[in-house]
Amino acid sequence: MRRRLGLARLLAVLAAFPLLAGGARAEGTGFVAERAFPLAGACYGRHYDADHIARHPGQVVTAIHLSGSSRGLIATRPLADRIDPELDLTLRIAFTDGGQAEGTVGCPESGGRIRRCGRSASCAGDFAVDLLPDGRLRIVNDDADSRIAQPAVAEPGFSPDAACRTKGRFVPPDAQNRVFLLARLPLSACGPKRIRD
Repeated sequence: MRRRLGLARLLAVLAAFPLLAGGARAEGTGFVAERAFPLAGACYGRHYDADHIARHPGQVVTAIHLSGSSRGLIATRPLADRIDPELDLTLRIAFTDGGQAEGTVGCPESGGRIRRCGRSASCAGDFAVDLLPDGRLRIVNDDADSRIAQPAVAEPGFSPDAACRTKGRFVPPDAQNRVFLLARLPLSACGPKRIRD
């Protein structure tokens, strides 16, 4: 009897291990929304200095911030049979030409993982978000929707402020604008009066 109880406990721990480990694959990707964006909210960002931009002359982004909370996602999970629960995040980008863009992106959840981020993705493009083991976020701008035969917009890439009827500011999915590593910052860094990080 004790042996059966011990085996049952071991199996229960092993079954829970992927959840405790964040379900990460060998390379450390994939994340549970509440870990990256808890109810209290979280802010991630990066500012690229002049030296970095000089070394990457094709990069169009000087700063990128992603923030939000899993509160709305948790509230919509009971409706998963009728709607796709989404993690709503605010994306803010500063461009090398001095322009800025900000908007809300939706990240549909499936099986406890975020699939891709981008609202009206066929119009605005989409991107992948991974939580790395060191706590940073990796944004991968591979924009699968820009490769469809007849995209809704001619410009590839993702944009936080693009909509089907208006042209937004796009981040092209080329080599120098493909991967962005964002560090966890204080919530105030993503507030209305964002401080430089």
